[in-house]
Amino acid sequence: MSVTDAPQPVSARPVLVALAAITLSWLAEIAAQAGYYGPGGELSLWGVQTAVAQSAVIVAGLVLGLALVRRMDLLARSVTLLFLLLAVLNLALWTLYREAPQLFATPERVSIVRAVSHLVQIALLVWLLRAPLRQWLRAGLVIAVVFLMTKEVALRWFSVDELYVFPDAAWAEDYTPVDVEALYAAQDRLMGEQVAGLAPQRRGEPDVFALALGGTAEQSVFLSEVESVSSILDTLYGAGARTLRLANSHDHPTRYPLANRANLARALAEIGKRQGPEDVAFLFLASHGREEVFSLDFPEAGTTDLTASDFAAMLRESGIGPAVIVVSACHSGSFIDDIAAPDRLVITAARADRTSFGCRDGAEWTEFGQSFFDLGLRGERDPRKAFAVALEDVARKEQADGLTQSLPQMGAGDEIGAVLDRLLAGG
Repeated sequence: MSVTDAPQPVSARPVLVALAAITLSWLAEIAAQAGYYGPGGELSLWGVQTAVAQSAVIVAGLVLGLALVRRMDLLARSVTLLFLLLAVLNLALWTLYREAPQLFATPERVSIVRAVSHLVQIALLVWLLRAPLRQWLRAGLVIAVVFLMTKEVALRWFSVDELYVFPDAAWAEDYTPVDVEALYAAQDRLMGEQVAGLAPQRRGEPDVFALALGGTAEQSVFLSEVESVSSILDTLYGAGARTLRLANSHDHPTRYPLANRANLARALAEIGKRQGPEDVAFLFLASHGREEVFSLDFPEAGTTDLTASDFAAMLRESGIGPAVIVVSACHSGSFIDDIAAPDRLVITAARADRTSFGCRDGAEWTEFGQSFFDLGLRGERDPRKAFAVALEDVARKEQADGLTQSLPQMGAGDEIGAVLDRLLAGG
């Protein structure tokens, strides 16, 4: 055997470079999620396992596609360039999600963004083939079909949205399912007890009737805010005996009635029946949200979200009079136009196109909730002045953490000012 016929050593360098590109794509995903959610999180081991599985599926798809077009010589290069591209796309898409959330406001828009991302990735892989035209078209079609099928499997079964999580939001090993039958069987009793306990309106005296609602079951911060806000409203306005509480909570599912659409409509109607012309309804709703949608999220209980138009209709049908309405959720500013009225003060945690922060399991307050209620209202009983305090405090915290400003909003009707002045003058 001649020297030229001797087998050449196979270099490990392309494989190592490909592995480095995969690792870089994970690091980019972590950095992008940290930039979106803010400081205080940690690496999720479950997320790492999922990322490994997703990457393995994508590499397997590349192997299959390149084998079908007989271009296995491009495997290492394809893996390297594709995952480098994915790193860039991850950073770009998370930045868009933070800075231009309106692009992801509907499933249709999400599908368009995802399709554009896939087309860019397919274009890269087809470009790598660089074959004669007829072969290029045939091979490109094969690569495109196999790649899209592979990505569908990877995204459907191995989502890496939880590479970066807050410590208290990590998956609990002792997770126990909720007894849904018992949960719904308890609703009439739970609502009945709260309604029966409502103190009557004092004729001629300005009273506050309150509703505190926490909409997301999997994060205890919303249940915590329901209880903390109820306590503050009692201290400031004597609303304790005239307060209804609704909360979705996986850990304490029957502490309060469900925060679902039926219970919310009933709670508003019960307040409307009791409220006098000199009284004020103080309505507080906290959860996640997107444009025109407030989340009532308890998957095991089958709850459905609340739209701005639905909430406006509930308020209209309830007969509620003068009201202060605080909606604490991402994109909550999108509710203002629908629920505004001359005798209402509407306060939201964010502008219509912005997210708010601090929604995590184990926390006592969201960022806006703490700024408005725990800081603002405790120091100033007038919610209009408390909002100014909260606006400044939220901006300071978000700037310190390097977050995109949430820009809380306030809309005041022409008639609500006089009503609030009478309430505050009455002590």
